[in-house]
Amino acid sequence: MKKKTDLRVLKTRKLLYEALLNLMEKNEFESITIQQLADEAMINRATFYLHYVDKYELLNASITDKLDELMLKHISPIRHVHDGVVYLDIFRDIATEICQTVNDNERFFRIMLNSNSDRIIKDYFIQLIKKNIEPQFKQMFGKEPKQFERHKDIFIQLIVSSIIGVMTWWISSDDREPPEVIASTIINFVTKGPAYVMGLEMGES
Repeated sequence: MKKKTDLRVLKTRKLLYEALLNLMEKNEFESITIQQLADEAMINRATFYLHYVDKYELLNASITDKLDELMLKHISPIRHVHDGVVYLDIFRDIATEICQTVNDNERFFRIMLNSNSDRIIKDYFIQLIKKNIEPQFKQMFGKEPKQFERHKDIFIQLIVSSIIGVMTWWISSDDREPPEVIASTIINFVTKGPAYVMGLEMGES
């Protein structure tokens, strides 16, 4: 019985996820109602509230699931930095994998990062990325932990904002560059800009 219940839960949440994307392709997030979500998912309002407190929790869960797919699969545990040295070949591979994942989930990221969406969408991305990455940054500054503590907020904001900006442009572009090209651009920016300023050394593994 538990397995059947779990399958029903997963099915309903998938229907709500698809309903959210469908509605956000046509409407601003703030204008979407619970009734619209329920109608689009072909469930009733009571069923919606069995799964989520409100539409913001649905949005948060949808974004978290996709970001976890990126973070947990490619970045955790952090592999490309050790004792203050960034290993560029590993970093390059990870960045390419992440860009490929974004490309494979083009519809989701195009909708969530679209410049016409409400600011809350981008705020969610910024906060969730910071939450996932910041605890790992301490591993990146084995030689200069105080350097990290002094500049971590600037470093994180710069990296997150820049990557989100590049991804927003890239995923909405009609003539989209291949994932490896975008990954290389991001690596050049990070390693020749913020990471260099923070005192990280570059090398090959």
